[in-house]
Amino acid sequence: MLEHGSFEFEVVEQTLVVKCFDAWNVETVLRMCSEYKDHVKKINDKPWACLVDLTQWELSTPEMWAHIDELNEWGNLNNQKYEVVVCNSAVQQYLMENSHEVLTNVEAIFCENLAQAYGWLTGLGVYKKE
Repeated sequence: MLEHGSFEFEVVEQTLVVKCFDAWNVETVLRMCSEYKDHVKKINDKPWACLVDLTQWELSTPEMWAHIDELNEWGNLNNQKYEVVVCNSAVQQYLMENSHEVLTNVEAIFCENLAQAYGWLTGLGVYKKE
């Protein structure tokens, strides 16, 4: 089956920035999880953060969440220390809060906009825009 929805990654300092677009199916989630791990392997020698930008995301099929839980558990074991999520709906936040229950080693917060998220990460010393 063809992927539906898309994403972009950018590594800045010790932060993986994930931008999510449109509605996702499980094929998109599987590729995203694989590429996520590949990007993190470049920075997980030190504590790192993830910024998840959901401002242009339209949710996904329900089977996605098992893969996201596995990815979060992988982050716990691979030096992730921080996660900040920017979302524009209560449904997105509710779903992400549920997925964060497995983030036992990670401090996670939600922000209303990207400026707040970048500010929090900058204050932690894991992000600095060039």
